[in-house]
Amino acid sequence: MNKLEKKAIRKLKKEFEKLSQENQDQSVFYIDRQDDKHYVWDFKIENKRFEWIYVYETGIIVKSTK
Repeated sequence: MNKLEKKAIRKLKKEFEKLSQENQDQSVFYIDRQDDKHYVWDFKIENKRFEWIYVYETGIIVKSTK
């Protein structure tokens, strides 16, 4: 795991911990994805699918709900 991946995971985890404990406990994670520009967390809470994308270049987390 390289430095960018570690930083992405740390930032995504910190953001995830802002959710309520109940939502954290109910979450179901799918396989993490990544490429040269992004690290993606894909998870589900109460039948809602979330995709959080950490952009390496800017350090921003983009959140989407499906």
